[in-house]
Amino acid sequence: MRMWKTTLAAASMTVLALIGSTSPGAARGAGPDPSAPAAVPAGQGPSDGRVEAGRSGSDADASAVIRCEGQVQRPHNSTHVPGTVNVVVTVSCTGAVPEITTRAALYKNGRLVNQSRLRTQRNTRGGQNNVAVRCSPGNYRGWMYFKVVFPPGYRPPTGSSNGFGQQVALSC
Repeated sequence: MRMWKTTLAAASMTVLALIGSTSPGAARGAGPDPSAPAAVPAGQGPSDGRVEAGRSGSDADASAVIRCEGQVQRPHNSTHVPGTVNVVVTVSCTGAVPEITTRAALYKNGRLVNQSRLRTQRNTRGGQNNVAVRCSPGNYRGWMYFKVVFPPGYRPPTGSSNGFGQQVALSC
C-alpha cells in the first residue's frame, strides 16, 4: 500500500511539474514562452513594434482595421520604490480587443537583469507591464513583447511583436 501511494504521489508531482512549466502562451498553442534575450544584440536600435488585423471581406473599409502599437518607455529612477530603476511598456490599440499580453524586461550595460511575468489584460484597447531592479549606476534599456488577440472575424486572429527602447545612462 505504501509503495502504491509513493508511486502515485511521484506521478502526480510529475504531471503538476509539467503543467506548471507550461507558459500560458504555450498552453494555447502559441509556441515557446516569449522570454527576453540574454543580451541586447549588437547594433540593435529602438524598435517598439506594431501589429494589425482587418475584418474579413472589408479591404476598403479603414474602420474595419485594428492597429496596435507597442512602446517601451525610458528606464528611470523609480519615484514609487526609491533605490530602484524601472521601465514601463505599453500597448495601445485603435479598437477594443479581447486580449493583450505583455512582458517587460530591463537591461543594464547590455545584459538582461530582470524580466516581468506575462501579464494579460482582457476586453481593452490597451495594456501595460513593468519591471524594476535595484539601482546601480549604468546604461539601462527596456524591452517588450506583446501579443494581441483580435476580435472574431479579424484576420490574422492574433499578432505579436517585440522590441527595445532607448538606452539611458542612470546614476543612483
